[in-house]
Amino acid sequence: MKSTTVYHFLRPNFIVLGISLSLILFSFSSPLRALPALADDQHITLSLMSAGVGDSIRNKCPTISARIFVALRKVKELEKYAKKLGYSEAQIKAFISSKPERERIRGLVRAYMVENGVVEGKKETYCSLGRAEIAKGSLIGQLIWSWK
Repeated sequence: MKSTTVYHFLRPNFIVLGISLSLILFSFSSPLRALPALADDQHITLSLMSAGVGDSIRNKCPTISARIFVALRKVKELEKYAKKLGYSEAQIKAFISSKPERERIRGLVRAYMVENGVVEGKKETYCSLGRAEIAKGSLIGQLIWSWK
């Protein structure tokens, strides 16, 4: 009889303990899961591509300049976004300094510019795209300004 009493006393405690352990393991499982590659995040890719297009426009068009403080703020926002997803500063730096990733973004920049009428060597095509992006209020347009 004594063993039955102990069993009835311990059984609910084991159930509570099991549920508690399950909840603890579940709460730790999400930070421990593998993060997808930063390159797979559309927001990050679009932001980096937009920065590249804006930089190219400001370098090729004499009447368009960078909005430096806006660009710096956007960089900090993008870094916060990546950290919020769970990436460390070291992972972010490794991604940014990766040659294959830089080349991938450069390819996206070139493709976007060609699709939008930019012709290498023709400054006015860069200026035209820049003014169009500014008028649209796109991320690219937010990173540059024109005094013409």
